[in-house]
Amino acid sequence: MISMTKPLLKKSHHVIIADDGDICIGEIPEVSQIVEQPPYWLQHVLGKLNGKKTIPRIVKELNAEEISVEESEVYNLIDHLNEANLLQDNSYHSSILNNEEIERYDRQILQFGLVDKNRVHPYIYQERLKNSEVVIFGMGGWGTWCSLLLTQAGIGGLRLIDGDDVELSNVNRQVLYQTDHVGYQKVDAAKQSIKSFNPNVNVKCFNEFARANKEQLERLIGDASFIVLAWAALGYFREGTVEELIHAIAKERNIPVIELGGDPLEISIGPIYPNDGIHKHYDQVHKSEQNNFYHTDYNIKKFQEARLKHHFIDGDREVNAWQSSPSLSAMAGLACDQIIKYITKYDDTSIVGKRIYLSLSTFEKRDVVVFEK
Repeated sequence: MISMTKPLLKKSHHVIIADDGDICIGEIPEVSQIVEQPPYWLQHVLGKLNGKKTIPRIVKELNAEEISVEESEVYNLIDHLNEANLLQDNSYHSSILNNEEIERYDRQILQFGLVDKNRVHPYIYQERLKNSEVVIFGMGGWGTWCSLLLTQAGIGGLRLIDGDDVELSNVNRQVLYQTDHVGYQKVDAAKQSIKSFNPNVNVKCFNEFARANKEQLERLIGDASFIVLAWAALGYFREGTVEELIHAIAKERNIPVIELGGDPLEISIGPIYPNDGIHKHYDQVHKSEQNNFYHTDYNIKKFQEARLKHHFIDGDREVNAWQSSPSLSAMAGLACDQIIKYITKYDDTSIVGKRIYLSLSTFEKRDVVVFEK
């Protein structure tokens, strides 16, 4: 018999009576239950599983309402519902989430409880986010969108790294900047916006460009528990790059790293390098990854090879990187979904060792396995 002081039927689950009298608990097949030919008292017990009453109290109330049920029957029901992962113990109290945060993250906490791969109280998943600090290298299109989404999710801290100032051309796609921010340091403007979205996030700003300098990068990473490389990672193709050093530091400190990128035509998410001593790490795979980079189409591959060699003959024209908000938000949404799953463990992460490409023209998806355990 389980020990549950105040059982709460998860608030992500409706209780519905089917036409034939069966009771459906929940609406998503993978995390729902159908009770066939239920006893009369069952629907009344389910209605009282509001997290405010002990089991003896529930039985006492039912008997007072002339609904006959034995305490052992209710305990057996609670055992069954708990085994099906439909209950949580509402007597759990979070020592680090305040009432404002619990209300702020309410819908997300419901999602945590719905999936609940770790079989813990959903507050614990939110606590794991609050106890985490993510460092974001690059506060451009990718970095600002990831920062916003992690902020809204309730990440405990962000370390923002970029030495640039806000320009007017940033405002249409780099989501944390407004017209009034033009001329501001990017990290300061981003912090101002983040605090307006969620004052609970601790933001540390570093108004400097990351260099291939181990001492500087160690200082920038600090005690972060996750690293986001929010720029086009070329470390696979050149020696002595910033990316190469970041991966080396992350390996030494057992910090997971995610890479992401893309453009309005195709976005890419991953891989996540766990740096956990179980999976392969960057320096074991970066040589073989060079082959995965190049497209099978001869003409596309020719463009890729030429660009990486920087054989530009642009003349006097000014050529800038091109991007748009829809593709940036789509990519960051997928990436942050995976980051949150990795940190909280409320659900499985799909891109450990894998890079996913998604065409925004055709929605064609392709997976590239970068490494396995």
